[in-house]
Amino acid sequence: MFCALSGETPEEPVVSKKSGHLFEKRLILKYIADNGRDPVNGEELGADDLLPLNLTNKVVKPRPPTASSIPNLLLSLQNEWDSVMLETFQLKQQYHNARQELSNALYENDAAKRVIARLIKERDEARAALAAVQANFAQASNAPEDRMEVDEQHGAEADLIKDVHAKLDAKAAGLSKVRRKRKPTPSCASPDEVRGYTKITEVALKAPLSLDLYSGRLAGETREWALAGLQSGQANIVDWRNGNHTIAKVHAHKKKINDTIWHSHGDNVRSGNFFTASADKTVKLFGVEQDGNDSFHIDEKYTSKTHSGEVNALTLHATGDYIVSASADGTWAFLDVGTGRSLFRVAQPEGGQAYTAAQFHPDGLILATGTDDSLVRLWDIKSQNNVRSFEGHKGKITGISFSENGYYLATSAADEAVVKFWDLRKLVNFHTIEIEAPKGAGVQSVQFDFSGQYIGAACGQELRIYLVKQWDELCNLSYHTANISDFKFGTDARYVLSAGMDGKIAAAGISS
Repeated sequence: MFCALSGETPEEPVVSKKSGHLFEKRLILKYIADNGRDPVNGEELGADDLLPLNLTNKVVKPRPPTASSIPNLLLSLQNEWDSVMLETFQLKQQYHNARQELSNALYENDAAKRVIARLIKERDEARAALAAVQANFAQASNAPEDRMEVDEQHGAEADLIKDVHAKLDAKAAGLSKVRRKRKPTPSCASPDEVRGYTKITEVALKAPLSLDLYSGRLAGETREWALAGLQSGQANIVDWRNGNHTIAKVHAHKKKINDTIWHSHGDNVRSGNFFTASADKTVKLFGVEQDGNDSFHIDEKYTSKTHSGEVNALTLHATGDYIVSASADGTWAFLDVGTGRSLFRVAQPEGGQAYTAAQFHPDGLILATGTDDSLVRLWDIKSQNNVRSFEGHKGKITGISFSENGYYLATSAADEAVVKFWDLRKLVNFHTIEIEAPKGAGVQSVQFDFSGQYIGAACGQELRIYLVKQWDELCNLSYHTANISDFKFGTDARYVLSAGMDGKIAAAGISS
């Protein structure tokens, strides 16, 4: 038996209760006095934790010398040897710890260098992509001819396009000065108020597929109406705030209505207009006229037959003078609101993919489109160039929405319960919301509210609303028994309406 510290046969052997190792009693007592721990496993150790061993052949130490002598010299040497052994043991422990710390430091240094190299590469790629987008925007007059389905403009046609471009630029310049500085109004719903949304009412309609809201003064009174496009091809206007009665309806199309948009000419007017897009390949403009008192009727103003396939989406330009229609024939068309005339029509760069969603950027110079091949494309309106494409979704694109400040784009698809967010300054997917326990395979619709504080996602039978930037789920509105087809936020996000295939429109909002 040997001492765990000196490696020699102990004269007074003791055993540690903590580690079970054998030590020379005088050595371990010195170590405990200096460190207070077991030298083998590092646990706290006191003199009471040492068990003496009774040996049959016990070595008896000579009596201590009273003067200088060979035994006294040997004792001095023994004490020095003990000190050297203790110091050597401590140095070995320190050396082992230093090796571990150095190894960890080298590993962390190597990992940090790899992260820095990756970030530098991503930064360079983002700068190059941004430069490419800016270059494409600057080349408004150099659009490839094979992307256009209209003849080259000459004379009056070219002058008309120049006038359109001037109007788009003027509107964008005016909006960009105020839009980014705009703050939510004092009446805008707070996160706690959105979290407390309750059901207000519901309207029975047979299979509403699309939905849009009107809130403003019309014919001398404040109106809060819902415009619903039905699977039967009928368009209904419903006063959901006052008794849910139908204001007017019209059999607009022979086939289902895929999208509807209100278009009113200012405030306190006597009539309004709305657009419908249908599976019958047409886009129509209807006028809502007052008959007398509180009676209204709907008249068709014109029909646009620009497309050769089902028209799936409409988006209105900020000027109110132009509207874009996106079709399953693989083209989108830029229409004049006043006449319904197509100023130009743009085909897919690769050809063949059906458009399923479209949305103007708030400034009006960029158009975002979604197709059934899971791609989101950004277009420069003036040059008709596809300046950027975003990948990563599964299934056809079902929803596209820009935030009001113009920095972010939210997108959704039919075959995945997620909402992706794209930073248009860096051109990257910077965040993805994964919907927990979804009641559907995908997201049918996605939309920012006007303030840009909230984002809604219709997934299956549920409408979920999240707080932007924090990404907290504020509420889950489950008022439908079948898939939600469309939804819209109301004024200041104080209410939201959703249309479902269960044959009803549900309104939820702040309880008053």
